[in-house]
Amino acid sequence: MQILTSTTTEFDFYVWSQSLIAEFGAQVMSVQPEQLRLEDFLGRVEKVLSRGLSGEDQRHIACGAGCGACCCVNVATLQPEAHNIVAHLRSTCSAAELGEWSSRMEQMLAMICGLDDEERIASSQPCVFLDQQGRCSIYPVRPLLCRSVTSTCASACRAALQLSMFEEPQPIMMNMFQKELMETAFTALALMWCEGGGDGRSQELTAAVYPLLHL
Repeated sequence: MQILTSTTTEFDFYVWSQSLIAEFGAQVMSVQPEQLRLEDFLGRVEKVLSRGLSGEDQRHIACGAGCGACCCVNVATLQPEAHNIVAHLRSTCSAAELGEWSSRMEQMLAMICGLDDEERIASSQPCVFLDQQGRCSIYPVRPLLCRSVTSTCASACRAALQLSMFEEPQPIMMNMFQKELMETAFTALALMWCEGGGDGRSQELTAAVYPLLHL
């Protein structure tokens, strides 16, 4: 996948990672998993992103609500992210709606269980959290690696995904700063979770959220 070199000035991702751990480590490590909320952590990440993207960067990025072209891939999701998503669902949905979410996730897992990245794309199964208008139903709490993906052309994304089943993947222009920023935040969160005794490994999004919805 080709990367669009960011016009953002030099940024020390290691130092920023350490600052995230220093600021949010105690909160992530000490709280009970079901009580974990990542609002402040995600807010800090998004604030740094908004400050770091230049006007030229922002003009190049074509991603927007209602696209969802790339929302048919496996998304690596950490346990703290999954707990945060479940908390969001429980605070915004009725019992009946939670039951509907559970049924959708169960059906999705039956369709994608065991599929690798290429097979998942070939299955053409959109993310379970994508609504009929192509909008993300959990946008405020979506995984960090969802946030890492950008594109300069939505139609190029769709074409690349279709061609990936038959030939070499086509290059998609992305923003390097956003990609590295979100991946750095992902790694920092995993380290904090491990330090607190949690499992720092990731799972596919639906597989990570579904069991926690039933705790």
